[in-house]
Amino acid sequence: MDMRKNIKNKIKINFLLLLVTTSSSFGQSFNDFSLNMKETFFQLDELNFKTNISPDSSNNGIISIHSFKFGFDDIKFDNIKNENISTVINGPNLFLDHVAVNANYLLPNYYNLLLSDLSDRRFEVPIDAISILEKAINAFYQRFNRVPDSYDDLIVNSLIKSSIYPFNNSEWRYQLFLPDSLVAVTTSYYKHEKKSISYDLKTKSFLNKPSDQLSKEKLIWSLKFEVNHIKHSFLSDLNLVFPKDYMEIEFYQKHGKFDLGSISLFAIPNNDIFEQTIFQSNNIKLEINDLFLSLIKNNNLPNVKNGNGTLSIKNLELKIPPSLANDETMKILMRNLGIRNGLIRFRRIDISFRFYDSEFGSMSLLFDSAFLKINVNGQFSVNTRKDDLGKINLFDTEIRINPISYGMRDIIREWELNNNKNLNREGSVIVINLSGPANKPLIIGID
Repeated sequence: MDMRKNIKNKIKINFLLLLVTTSSSFGQSFNDFSLNMKETFFQLDELNFKTNISPDSSNNGIISIHSFKFGFDDIKFDNIKNENISTVINGPNLFLDHVAVNANYLLPNYYNLLLSDLSDRRFEVPIDAISILEKAINAFYQRFNRVPDSYDDLIVNSLIKSSIYPFNNSEWRYQLFLPDSLVAVTTSYYKHEKKSISYDLKTKSFLNKPSDQLSKEKLIWSLKFEVNHIKHSFLSDLNLVFPKDYMEIEFYQKHGKFDLGSISLFAIPNNDIFEQTIFQSNNIKLEINDLFLSLIKNNNLPNVKNGNGTLSIKNLELKIPPSLANDETMKILMRNLGIRNGLIRFRRIDISFRFYDSEFGSMSLLFDSAFLKINVNGQFSVNTRKDDLGKINLFDTEIRINPISYGMRDIIREWELNNNKNLNREGSVIVINLSGPANKPLIIGID
């Protein structure tokens, strides 16, 4: 593979080893050893890399990195008589100001693949019905040595049943033009643009299936991925004990934090920026502190004793192109969710937990968008004798669902009607409580 590289500036590696102390004693077949390293890191000011990434690419893959630093502020290591090894690790710490990847690929037309699938789903009922009708007509001919005069002949002779799927769907009606074709047409119950589909009995194919009219040709996709301002810090202790009969490992993470300023992905088909898909998010944070776990060699899983953590994602956005946004199914979905101009936005996603005493914990979750808001708060306990979700028992766990958009309220209400259920509400907010094993919880609030 042909490869071209352009490396600017310089790669700078700094190793500052302030203290290394070693002492040994061999009289009783053991060694004492200690090591201390400070400010050990790898630093890269700038890197530009250009290559033909794969056979599908257009020989212009570009990777650029600015201000990258990775290393450890402090590492301490002590070995005492080969029976106890302890370490304190301040790191690894990471800082990355900017990274970008640009590439052009000859790939399938993913928009048309999705549009084709959505279209086929809209015609799923009549396609299923026509398949059954064809078999019923053949059965009618075998019985009476003639073709049926109408759709009703098949019902009267119990070859199809209008009370079951797909013939119980009142949005479609069927016409028999024998021996040539079968036709399905929407009725007045169909709330959207009128549709029809024909099936040729001689060629065994659909004549006017909309998905067949979509191009199957590949497109040149311009892909751009960017990440800005990554910062990661980590501080932990590790202790290994080697008694005669077993080995015990103790790990204590005092502090762990990951910050990501922004991440974005742009996908542009055939250089048409008006049809680009954009995914981006700002301010992603992950933090885990005071995490303590131990592992005995004879056990399969570590015993987590305590710890707490948070994950926060803000301003998560997905911008879909007009060719997808104008699809009938997508229009209905976006209208129900209160989405405009093809922009799907999640204001905030927060997850936090606290675990203590090797058994108990608490959790909270917040999902906030323009169409739905969900709050989850609860507590749990862990049965370490089980190794599936049944080991987690929930208690005092409450889920509060606030359907903000009218369309979302209609979706939930339709689910209640279809399943003959009533959700407990406080005003417009749905309130559900959970207790018991996580894999089979007792749900309070659904009647």
